[in-house]
Amino acid sequence: MGVLIAAAVLAALAGFALARWAMQELEDAQRRKSLREEAGLAGEASAGLRPAAVSRIRGKRERERVQLDVERHVPEMLDAIALGMRSGLSFESALRLYSFRFDDRLALACRRACQSWESGLVERDEALRGVAEEFDVPSLSRFVANALRALRYGSPMGRMLEVLSSEARSCYRAKMEERVAKAPVKMLAPTAGLILPAMLIMMMGPVVLELIG
Repeated sequence: MGVLIAAAVLAALAGFALARWAMQELEDAQRRKSLREEAGLAGEASAGLRPAAVSRIRGKRERERVQLDVERHVPEMLDAIALGMRSGLSFESALRLYSFRFDDRLALACRRACQSWESGLVERDEALRGVAEEFDVPSLSRFVANALRALRYGSPMGRMLEVLSSEARSCYRAKMEERVAKAPVKMLAPTAGLILPAMLIMMMGPVVLELIG
């Protein structure tokens, strides 16, 4: 029995090394592909362009991370503004209340926008468009466009905010579900390298020993 346990441990270690090597190869392949796509580098491109390409890729990934974080907080912002307006606040007061009560990235951007138009540096419409352009998140851009249109024509905003909040929440949930759906694919290599060899040894080991004996 001790031989089987030792063999299972050795198989698990070997599988771990194999899985780690496979994951490293996949990461290297994805990195090389990203370099070619982002920088437009062919196989004979000069090495001096590669640091700039890596920097652009890192910048793109960081921007995607920021956009995802902002998209997560858009429904929260819309619900807070809608609640404030139902309580009798104006749009500007509700937005200001939200921006000074929360400390996430989107709230800080809204806070800067409120301070800029309250101080007279920019107009309200320009400040809101600046927030939308800063993050380039579709749900946030739709909110700004619809809010400015409603403010311009004096239309009620309660129903519009509810619809936009529901749409933003659904879009964010769909992105998260897509990421979760990709997780099993990433787990194939560790599963095949770590679990299956040990299971095969534990299942087939007694049979082999019995045949040998």
